[in-house]
Amino acid sequence: MKNQTTIFSTGVHLQSVECVINGKKQWRWVATGFEDESFLNGKATNPFEYAEKQESLIEKFQDE
Repeated sequence: MKNQTTIFSTGVHLQSVECVINGKKQWRWVATGFEDESFLNGKATNPFEYAEKQESLIEKFQDE
């Protein structure tokens, strides 16, 4: 998948989901909720559990 974004979260709710990746069944963890702070490249951000576009999955906070 191109343009992948990886975040770090100190509190995330995960659910196991069976999916097919490259034609192979496997289990993956999927975020179903977030608590505490999350970070993108060391800066605080607000992740959403789902969105219609990849760009809408993260709300970047304005620098103060």
